[in-house]
Amino acid sequence: MFQHKKKQNIAVLGLGRFGTSLVKTLSEYKISILACDHDENHIKEIADYATHAIQIDISDEIALKSLGLENFDIVIIATSKNFEATLIATMVAKEHGVHRIIVKASNQRQKKILESLGIEDVILPEYEMGVKLARKLLDSNIIDLLKESELYTISEKNPLEEWVGKTIRQADVRRTSGFMILAVYRNGKLHVPVSPDWVIETHDILLLLHENKKT
Repeated sequence: MFQHKKKQNIAVLGLGRFGTSLVKTLSEYKISILACDHDENHIKEIADYATHAIQIDISDEIALKSLGLENFDIVIIATSKNFEATLIATMVAKEHGVHRIIVKASNQRQKKILESLGIEDVILPEYEMGVKLARKLLDSNIIDLLKESELYTISEKNPLEEWVGKTIRQADVRRTSGFMILAVYRNGKLHVPVSPDWVIETHDILLLLHENKKT
């Protein structure tokens, strides 16, 4: 079991692209980092960046309990290929009273399951990157002007119930709600631009443009 003297201690469980980039970025700050993964090659890649790099099977509850997760301020569960392992690691972290648990989900279904377990920090990196990409693509033409004018706002939301099952044209989103759909995130993919014939589904995440009300 590890004992840490530093104020900020972070454990990263799972060293895929997301977990590895996290550890490398965190290593730039004065914190203690525990990095874990079952793949020896991942451990070797990260060894120079983490305070401790340990090869373990994250789906092994006994191995996880030996890490002393209760000593860490933040535990980031970054594995995604094995959702069962994600759930096991999440429950072990909760049982050990970790103050802040951040969990990576691969899709909206996983996100909802994790939130039902009481996890507030559930992230969808692909979605967040998709939204950033959409904004970046749009930045070159209209977004800067919109920001300067302060007349418009860009937001993300799930579709209204009355939109589901209809095309954007049939839902008449722009006329009935004042929203213009700029992009749609569905099943891990960002669609931009979207056709008026796009059929809206319940789990779509819409990137919307709307005019601010005058006061």
